[in-house]
Amino acid sequence: MIYGGKFTWGKGFHVRKRFHATVEGANASIRLGDNVAFNDGCSLHALDSIEIGSETIFGENVKVYDHNHRFADPDVPIKDQGYSTAPVVIGRHCWIGSNVTILKGSHIGDNTVVGAGCVINGDVPANCVVSVDQKHVIQPIRRTNKTGGTNNQTNSQTKELQLKDSASENNRGDGVNHGKPMRVLVLDTVMDRGGAETMMMNYLRHFNRDKVVYDFLVNRDYRAAYEDEIERLGGHIYRMCPMYPQYFGKYKKQIREFLKAHPEYRIIHSNLEERSYFGLKEAKKLGIPVRIAHAHNRPVGFDLKSIFREYFRLRLPAQATHMFACGEEAGDWLFGKKNRGKVIQQRNAIDTSLYRYDADTARQVREEFGVTDPNTIVLGHVGRFFPQKNHAFLIDIFKAVHDQHPNSVLWLVGGGELHDELKNQIRAKVDELGLHDAVKFLGVRSDVNRIMQGMDAFVLPSLFEGLPVTMIEAQASGLPCTISDRVPPQCDIIGNTQIVPLEVKPEEWARHILSQVEHPKVADRAQGPVLVTKAGFDIVKNAEWLQRFYTEALAKAERERV
Repeated sequence: MIYGGKFTWGKGFHVRKRFHATVEGANASIRLGDNVAFNDGCSLHALDSIEIGSETIFGENVKVYDHNHRFADPDVPIKDQGYSTAPVVIGRHCWIGSNVTILKGSHIGDNTVVGAGCVINGDVPANCVVSVDQKHVIQPIRRTNKTGGTNNQTNSQTKELQLKDSASENNRGDGVNHGKPMRVLVLDTVMDRGGAETMMMNYLRHFNRDKVVYDFLVNRDYRAAYEDEIERLGGHIYRMCPMYPQYFGKYKKQIREFLKAHPEYRIIHSNLEERSYFGLKEAKKLGIPVRIAHAHNRPVGFDLKSIFREYFRLRLPAQATHMFACGEEAGDWLFGKKNRGKVIQQRNAIDTSLYRYDADTARQVREEFGVTDPNTIVLGHVGRFFPQKNHAFLIDIFKAVHDQHPNSVLWLVGGGELHDELKNQIRAKVDELGLHDAVKFLGVRSDVNRIMQGMDAFVLPSLFEGLPVTMIEAQASGLPCTISDRVPPQCDIIGNTQIVPLEVKPEEWARHILSQVEHPKVADRAQGPVLVTKAGFDIVKNAEWLQRFYTEALAKAERERV
C-alpha cells in the first residue's frame, strides 16, 4: 500500500506477504538499493525519508518509521499534536532480524546485524551485531504540569515526598550533616553527555558519597543519558519547564516553590551560565547560604539571545556567593574582568587512567569501524551537534584533508538534543561532497576514552568554548590537537596543541593537521595521562578539593548567620 510521495527501488527487489509502504508528503521518499528483500509482515512509513542500502535483508514483521507522535501536552489529544521527523538510513549488506522496530533519526552502518526484537533509536556503527537485553524498563510520561514543574509521577513524586519528610533530619538548616550525606542541588539544562554534564559526573563518581551527593534540577522532559547512573550513585533528578524567554516567569515561580518544598538544599551549584540568575536570586531570597554560579563557555557574536545574556550576566554576580569558571576567558565573560580575582578556576578534571594509550586497543577500535590499514589517518571530533561546534566547517576541513591525503577518515562522536536536525544537515553535506564512506557518525557514546584510542588527531574548530572536557580527554589520550583561535589557548595543557585561525581556508587547516600528525610534539601517546595529571587535571585530587570546599563553605556560611 503506497500513497503520495516517492518510492524507488533497485534491481532484484523482493517482498513477501503483507508488505506495506506509506509515503506521505510532497518531499517524502523511500529509496531502496539493489537486492533488498523483506519477509512477511514488514512495513516502511515515511513522512521524511527512508534509505536502505543494497543487499540488505529483513526478517518478519520489521517496522521502520521516520517520524514519531508528539505527546508532551496533556491537554491536546496525541493524535492532534503532530509529528517530529528525521531521516532513517540503513546501510548496505545488513540483516535486520524479526520484530525489529527502527525509529526516526536512526542510522545503521554497513554490514551490521540487528537481532530479533531490538528497538533502534539512534546510530549503530558499521560492522556490529546488536542484540536485545531482556530487561524491561518502565518509565512514566513526564508531562507539563500547569501548576509548576514537570509531572514525573511515580519516581520523582515519591522522592519528593520522601525528601519533604526527611528534610528536618537530613539537614535542618544548621549546616550539620546529622549522619546523612550533604545533598548539593545542581542546576543544569539536561544531563546528556555534554562537557559541563560530563564534568559534574566525573566529580560525582569520585566523591565520598557518604558525605556529598549531587541531585539535579533540569529543564528537559526526557530521560537523558546520565540519569540512570545518577540514580545508581544515589542522586535524584527533578524537572522544571524550559528556560526560554517565554517561560522565564513560569520558571521563577516553579523554582521558588521547589526550593520552599526542599529546605534540605543549603548549597546550589548552577551550570546555567547567565540564566543562573533566576535560580540563585530565588535561592538568595530564601536564605540558601551557598550559591555557586559556574561559567563554562565564552559566547561570541551577536544574536537575539545576546540581549538576554547581557542583561542577566551583569546582574548575576550579586546573586552568587561563589563564582566558578572552567577557564579565565569563560569567567571574564560571565562575571566580568573586574571580578577576575574572585573567580575560582575549577578544573574540568577527568580520570586520566582511563585514557592511557594502548596499541592493541587502538587497533581493535579501528577495526570495529572498518579501518584495517595502519596507514589510514583517523581524525576525531567529540561534541554535540550544536552551531557552536562548527561542524559544517569541520566537514570542509576534512574534505581538504581527504583531498590531500585520500587514505583518511573522520569520526564524529555526539548527538543533538531532542532531535538531530543539524546532524542530518551535516550528513547531507557529507553525501554532497562524496565523503559518505570516509565520515563515520558514531553517535552518543559512553566509551569516548576507548574511541579516542583509535584516533590519530583531534580537531576542534569551534566558534566559542570555555575549556572543554573533550580537550582534556584528547590530551590524556596523547592525541595531537588542532583548535580554532576562538578556543582559549588555556586548553593546551601538555604542549601538543596548535591553534589555527578560523579565517584561513580549509586547505590551510588541512596542511597544519597533516603536518602535526607526522610530527607531534608529544611523540609517546602513553605519556598523555602523566602530563595531564601534572597539569592538575586528574579527578582524584580535584574531587577531594571540591568536596572539602562544599563542606567548609557551608560551615562558614552557617557560622556567619549566627
